[in-house]
Amino acid sequence: MQLPLQITDHVTLLGSELFNLYLVRGETNAIIEGGVSGVAYPFLEHLGQLGIPPESISHLVILHSHFDHMMVFPLLISKYPWMKIVSSVLNRLTFSNERIMGKIFDSDRTMTLALMEKGLVSEAPTLTPLVPFPLDIALEEDSILDLGKGARIRFIEGPGHAPDCLCAYLEKEETLFCSDAAGFYTPPDFFRPNYWFNLREAEKSLDKMKAIDPRVLCRGHYGAISGREEVRRHLKMGRQAIEDFKTFVLERIQEGWSMDKITEEVTERFSRGFLQFFPPEDNQRLWRLLVQRTLEHLNLVSNSFLKSSPEKE
Repeated sequence: MQLPLQITDHVTLLGSELFNLYLVRGETNAIIEGGVSGVAYPFLEHLGQLGIPPESISHLVILHSHFDHMMVFPLLISKYPWMKIVSSVLNRLTFSNERIMGKIFDSDRTMTLALMEKGLVSEAPTLTPLVPFPLDIALEEDSILDLGKGARIRFIEGPGHAPDCLCAYLEKEETLFCSDAAGFYTPPDFFRPNYWFNLREAEKSLDKMKAIDPRVLCRGHYGAISGREEVRRHLKMGRQAIEDFKTFVLERIQEGWSMDKITEEVTERFSRGFLQFFPPEDNQRLWRLLVQRTLEHLNLVSNSFLKSSPEKE
């Protein structure tokens, strides 16, 4: 994927294939999605190639507060303090929590070092945890950010992946920025669910996106999809991935598998794409959480099972 890449008249994809940032141009400009700090310098190079001065960027939009969607922004606000951080109202607490912000910055550093070791990043800024992290504009369902010149963005709450997850809809161009709310996609056709917060909310979020029926879908990873039919197919695949995972977990439980054994198989089968750069213990923890959320949804969870579940002989 050759970057920067023009997606629509108002939207340009920057950053990298793995960690996407989107420039939205209006009378003033916004950046939607914040990637990891490892793509900060390529992102700034892309802005230079486009002839976009930092002075023209007014808003930095965090669609959810996971480290891989916000960590270019600490560098930007340190250099350009007029840029306003825009995110869910729920992040007033998150951004002021020293422990949570410390973990976000630590996770970003771990990922960036892994990218450097693989030769995918040559250099990256060294960041000091920023607490409290600023939240200049707090968003809720149907909040509007109007950049002028037709670039009017409406925000839609899309929890499931994370409680604070938002989607952003550029109405004029029927372009939906879904972040991670549509599930995790790895090219060419691999899908896996990512409802770390709540399975039912993830389903409802996908139903919302389907009802909007966008012409363009901008993901947080692996770029954008253009064409209404292609977007419909993508959202359908995301929904099917949830159903397939529920079936998978239910079958394993009925066969008497333990939580640990299910987690082990899931980790081996589904840790693809940029997840391969996570420490193995982090991947296992995330997949165990996904199995737990599935069991909670199926009303099959108990405290004793989560702690340890003996396998049948």
